[in-house]
Amino acid sequence: MQSTRPSYSRGSRQVDAKRALPLSPSVSIVIPTFQRRDVVSDAVRALGEIDYAGPVEIIVVVDGSTDGTAQALDAIDCPLPLTIVEQVRGGAASARNRGAAVAVNDIILFLDDDMIAEPKLLDEHARLHRDGADAVIGDTPIHPASPAGFLPESVARWIASTSVKSPLSPFDVFSGQLSVRRAVFEALEGFDTAFTSAAAFGNEDADFGVRLLARYDVRHNPAAISHQYYVVTPSQFMERARRAVAADLHFVRKHPQLARELFERKGLSRPLARFVYRPLARVPMLPEMIARLAVWVADVALKTPFRSNRIIARFFSGARSLAYWSALRTSNWLPFSDQLLVLCYHAIEDQSDDPVLAPYGVPPGLFAKQLDWLTRRGFTFITPAHLAAYIDANAPLPRRPVLLTFDDGYGDLVDLARDVLRPRGIEALAFVVTGSASGTNEWDQAYGAQTIRLLSADERINLAAMGIEVGSHSRTHREMPLLDGTEQVDEVANSANDLVASGLPRPRFFAYPFGFNDESSNEAVRKAGYCAAFGCRADWVKRDSDLFALPRVIILASDRGWRFGMKIQAPRLFAKLVWLRQGIANKVRKIGSRGRDAD
Repeated sequence: MQSTRPSYSRGSRQVDAKRALPLSPSVSIVIPTFQRRDVVSDAVRALGEIDYAGPVEIIVVVDGSTDGTAQALDAIDCPLPLTIVEQVRGGAASARNRGAAVAVNDIILFLDDDMIAEPKLLDEHARLHRDGADAVIGDTPIHPASPAGFLPESVARWIASTSVKSPLSPFDVFSGQLSVRRAVFEALEGFDTAFTSAAAFGNEDADFGVRLLARYDVRHNPAAISHQYYVVTPSQFMERARRAVAADLHFVRKHPQLARELFERKGLSRPLARFVYRPLARVPMLPEMIARLAVWVADVALKTPFRSNRIIARFFSGARSLAYWSALRTSNWLPFSDQLLVLCYHAIEDQSDDPVLAPYGVPPGLFAKQLDWLTRRGFTFITPAHLAAYIDANAPLPRRPVLLTFDDGYGDLVDLARDVLRPRGIEALAFVVTGSASGTNEWDQAYGAQTIRLLSADERINLAAMGIEVGSHSRTHREMPLLDGTEQVDEVANSANDLVASGLPRPRFFAYPFGFNDESSNEAVRKAGYCAAFGCRADWVKRDSDLFALPRVIILASDRGWRFGMKIQAPRLFAKLVWLRQGIANKVRKIGSRGRDAD
């Protein structure tokens, strides 16, 4: 349902983001609201008193409210054009996107439904936009008329103790008061609705900020002020701790290079988190019991003269922090890990009839069971981007991290990604050979292997679109240590050029053919601009691992049951046992051979 007061003509949707703006550019104010009839009504009345010379419209998106919000808004005698949009509950990000789609003016100003704007708010935003800004953030102090209590007072102290610094961080971008040129908002395709859902709360503005800061001019104006009328209850505030974890993990998956900063802002290195909250988070049921007690104490205190008691405030804050770290632990992220397991697969098909490739062909059913085994035992599949952030930005890793890689680039990978990996939300690395003249595994056929089709250029692009990053496995799959310097450059640098020429990003990762490498080949990969390279030494990747000789664990068709479990959980020990077993077998064969010669 949508009820609309008289508003300005929508006009063309194709707007030049950097075109000059008039002295008072037109502004569309978008407010998402849920179950806050009285608060949002006050916010709209305050906007009606705005002192601004340019065209203004107000769009309130009622996001599934059942408290009569739409009717109350429609009854307001607002001097500005007011559009009321009602939608099924979709979350704040969804509501903002819906409001932006209705907006017709040059600038979209997003305000939370509890923001009481100062009369000069629009002038302050417009001033920076006229000066060339693509987006502007303001300040949002707590409204002095907010209900008395330790929660608004604690938030007010936190706001007073923090300041926006230059250069801006994505975490400075706050959708509670954010103005964006409409063309810029459309170019960035709006907010990610997964951040504000039934399961998650928060970070949709920081995520938008990452994209915004990467391409556009974003500025802070401390004179642009809207006062937050704080009416969040203790139970609402506590419940958001669990949903904040879901939002944080979604943010980390999208922007792993910012994971360290995100968790530091949550207090990761603070003594209370290190020595109190995170250890207590291990105790079953304790965080939930303390959270319930804290909410009960807060609800009682707010009805008494102790509503502003600092001891109660600290207890409640500690209980919420404990709830957060507990939820993070339940999500398999605590304790953080400093080492990573990288698995190496080849063909995901039964190749038992191939004299050469039989050991390397893992049947699809077995592969799916292995993925589910890892999930049941608390492993978390990370992305190639997370590996890059681990290397470049010291990003933390979840408790038992694992990354899937696939060598050679066989043609079955597209179906595998679509039918097995994508439904499980798993991203991976596929290392492809770029210079095969026949488009098949020529290097194996020389040893008697059957012909297997490799990915075509179009299939590689389709694979990347499904979350499988494409890396280089050389041009012709020759052993790198056996090549001279010119040949190594051709295999390493020109394979990257091949991928770029086919329409893919320049690869960040390299895998040595047959797993063989030496100092010369490592240096060739480094000079070619790769982030890291993999061999096939069985071990965990650690913070101090050689970036151009990273270990991996090769998974074979014979790795079933206990073999798979031991290989995953103790790769070095398993490799040593295999080496010892092979050594004993070789000695037995030699002794047998000598005996036959004596006869």
